[in-house]
Amino acid sequence: MDGKFILTKIVDWSLLNRGFAIPVDMQVTISLNLENGQLKHGEKRKITIIFDNESHIATLSSVNFDKTKYPDHKDIWQINYAPNGTFAKKVKVFFNKSYATLSEMRKFKRDKRLIKIPNEEQESIAFYTTDIKNTFYIEPIFNYEVNIPQKERDENLIENLLDVSTLTDSQAQIVEKYHLSKIRRVNRGIGEYLKELYSFRCQICGEKVGSFYSVKVAECHHIDYFVKSLNNDANNLLIVCPNHHRIIHISNPKFDKESKEFLYPNGYVEHLKLNLHL
Repeated sequence: MDGKFILTKIVDWSLLNRGFAIPVDMQVTISLNLENGQLKHGEKRKITIIFDNESHIATLSSVNFDKTKYPDHKDIWQINYAPNGTFAKKVKVFFNKSYATLSEMRKFKRDKRLIKIPNEEQESIAFYTTDIKNTFYIEPIFNYEVNIPQKERDENLIENLLDVSTLTDSQAQIVEKYHLSKIRRVNRGIGEYLKELYSFRCQICGEKVGSFYSVKVAECHHIDYFVKSLNNDANNLLIVCPNHHRIIHISNPKFDKESKEFLYPNGYVEHLKLNLHL
């Protein structure tokens, strides 16, 4: 059931009981998976959410605020469901630790908005479209998966796993061990398409490093690291040479999406020489 990644959402009281918001920049992605296209302002539609191999009915709604008062405000989309419905009950069972922790914390916090599970104990969901209209998929991400030892969840390893040409049995065992099952479902063809788009040239230096040896050498780099974002869409990928890929992961520069520049810790600024998709 391949689909596009939409968001990750930390499990909180709202998600356990009534729903969660959809980022504005992902409304178009969701619209492509809706039978009648984009929601109108204030509109509500029934959708299906697949979770733990079961289908649950929820409501996708556009919040009906007064546009005459807030003409520049973007539409707000939410996914809502009944607190005692099948989906909310299933989520509470799956994330019973988060539910128990939040329930206990709510007994002592006067301002419920300040309640937050400690980072090391947080659990999440990953939300995706599917190849079926009006149907979406949710994958649980438990805290023991997120808190993988650093050396074993290194972004270099994850990117190698996402590269079909370097996926080996030993690496696949790591995926199996830590239940990072989404890696097996991502569309690796996106990266392969981008490599072809850039003729296997590095977007940073413009070099086609394998040409002297008559081989094609290029790698995909996730702008927002996949281990955190789970975003393997083209808008989160760069095609780079192995040298630049290693330099980026060692120095960890910031990438400015507006100026298309890497800002390195030592003050060096490096602009993309090639850009056909961002």
